[in-house]
Amino acid sequence: MTTSAPGGMVLELAGVLLITSVLLVFAFLLLTVSLMRLRGTTRDLQAALEDESGARDRAALLLAIASAVNSSLALEEVLNVALTHAGRIMGAVAGAMYLVEPGKTDMKREGEYNLAHRARGSIRKIEEEPVRTAIAAMRPLVVKLDEKTAPGIEGGGHPQHALIIPVQRSGQLMGAMELYLNTWRELTEDQADLLNGVASQAAIAIRHAQLFQAQEENALTDELTKLPNRRALAQRFLQEMQRARRHHKAIAFMMIDLDHFKQVNDTYGHLNGDAVLHELAQILEHGARESDVCARYGGEEFGLILHETTEAGARTLAERIRSKVAAATFPGGLKLTISIGVAATDEPALFTTLMERADQALYAAKQGGRNQVRVADMKALPAKQQQHA
Repeated sequence: MTTSAPGGMVLELAGVLLITSVLLVFAFLLLTVSLMRLRGTTRDLQAALEDESGARDRAALLLAIASAVNSSLALEEVLNVALTHAGRIMGAVAGAMYLVEPGKTDMKREGEYNLAHRARGSIRKIEEEPVRTAIAAMRPLVVKLDEKTAPGIEGGGHPQHALIIPVQRSGQLMGAMELYLNTWRELTEDQADLLNGVASQAAIAIRHAQLFQAQEENALTDELTKLPNRRALAQRFLQEMQRARRHHKAIAFMMIDLDHFKQVNDTYGHLNGDAVLHELAQILEHGARESDVCARYGGEEFGLILHETTEAGARTLAERIRSKVAAATFPGGLKLTISIGVAATDEPALFTTLMERADQALYAAKQGGRNQVRVADMKALPAKQQQHA
């Protein structure tokens, strides 16, 4: 009995140690698993935080773009802001914005940056590449450009690829952005979503700008003749004066009055009189050159701004228009004539007097018997200065 006690104690101690070791190993395994789970949770949490941070950055960027494109109602500025922001996101070397032309299957380039002067590809057909595939998919796509569709880049060269971003609103295609890339690039989902957001903001701003532009055009258009009105004529005359002064060119102004128009209204009625004015506007517009500005000044008076035109050229054009009107047959079978006053100069100091001097020449034509052209002597003192003298 006394000899076997130590052996039993050793066995019991060994058993305790074995159990303890097993428990320690099990505890270590549990701790390891817990640490691994904690690390995984940490990684997931970090990824979620990073994604949330990225989402905040994207939201902030979209908000900045929305604010920028909606800060102006000028269509050109809206297109420029949307285009340059999208180009900056993708690191594009250049870009262009195309808008759908009403009633056509074409898109016309209405905005651009970093493109060469008169870069090719000003018109894109919706059913042709490089826009067809992206528009059909209605999502941003990178496509390869060929030589016929690649525009020139400012500084030389042509891009090989374009990122096409359809611009639509309420399911209606409004246009597309083209961002030009030097290398092929696969879009991530985040980039595609961001570009779609830019396009959505641009579509809203473009629509607002188009509505504003239409309202402005209506405010500057004569309802009866569809020609520019007196306000538009004054704006264009200011622009043409500045251009003539900048390029040291001549400018001319023509004032036109329909002879005996009161008799037309009194005899045939105002509706026939309106039809006569509409017909006269068509003759004047087609008789003028493409660079000239023809407008309704008021009543039966019309004005023409003649771009880079000398006195001799203005007189020739005036006589041609007068002859066309005299040869025309107006509504109601009427034969009518016009009187024209012309003023032209290449002296910048006299530009602001052109309208007044043309009006004085028109008065002289009316007093001289009508159906004739009179040209103002720009070297003589104006009538007001003569009276003062």
